[in-house]
Amino acid sequence: TPFKIENGIRVDDTPVHKALREALANCLINTDYYLPQAVVVKLSPDKIILENPGGVRTGKKQMLKGGISDPRNKTLMKMFNLINIGERAGSGVPDIYSVWNHQGWEEPVVEERYDPDRTILTLPLIEKVAVKSGGKTQ
Repeated sequence: TPFKIENGIRVDDTPVHKALREALANCLINTDYYLPQAVVVKLSPDKIILENPGGVRTGKKQMLKGGISDPRNKTLMKMFNLINIGERAGSGVPDIYSVWNHQGWEEPVVEERYDPDRTILTLPLIEKVAVKSGGKTQ
């Protein structure tokens, strides 16, 4: 983990750390706690998977676009905001995609499952594979 010194204090908070906090906060804030399933976080060497009960209230397309926030648990969101975690503007997911792109990692994947409703965010930790077109790498 790279770090820097600011005012004599070590700061090792990277954009990836911030994006991961945002992803976990979104997972918890948007969980439907009335459903019997649990929040699940899976870590493997090549990806992190965050799963929560409940569908995406704004719709997957809008969530990926950003700009509209409709948290299922507003009080939990407020608690995270008080400790400077989580966005209020609906820009959290697009920001996560941006950080992953900047890192050169494969694009995150949002999946919705139904019966029971479940939202799954997969964050690959592997580099994008260059696509060859006409003998040239892009």
